[in-house]
Amino acid sequence: MTADPIPPKFLSLEFHTGFFPRLLRDRLHRKRKESEGTTFTSNMEMMILLAVCLILAVIGIPSAVARGSIPGYILSLLGIGGIVALIALSVGSQWSTRPTYDSFLVGVFFFFVFLGILIGISVGMSHHSFLLGACASLVCLVTGYILGIFSGLWAQRLGWMAMVINALAGFAAIILGIAAIILLFALALK
Repeated sequence: MTADPIPPKFLSLEFHTGFFPRLLRDRLHRKRKESEGTTFTSNMEMMILLAVCLILAVIGIPSAVARGSIPGYILSLLGIGGIVALIALSVGSQWSTRPTYDSFLVGVFFFFVFLGILIGISVGMSHHSFLLGACASLVCLVTGYILGIFSGLWAQRLGWMAMVINALAGFAAIILGIAAIILLFALALK
């Protein structure tokens, strides 16, 4: 995926001006391919099991809490226990594998970037200052950029569960980006 066999050092200018922008472009425009070691069917089966466990927990927890229902407790335990077991299996399957930039999680990266921007804008809004919001957004953007790179790389340790988290984080990044734009316009109009 990446043109460089060994990425440059993180604190180098080459990493942030050449390697990482090229990596993001490649990851955003890449063709779908299966990850090594895990087939499409095993990932799909795990996601179906996760959905079943979530449904069991969602059905069981309210009836167990509200009415003290024995079947509710059983469904809750099956759902929550299944979720915990699936997470443990997912993490355990990936534990000995070293994270690489070839499998970088772009959704997680953009989530942290847009979260940083949104936090900076909200600081400006709370103090009714566009300049403070812009400065805080810049500081939080840099923080989100750094956290996003490390999180996008190391969240791969979650195994197949990283695909679910990456998709959710990508969706949340879109929502955060839209919210940041709306708040920025609201702050500029004040």
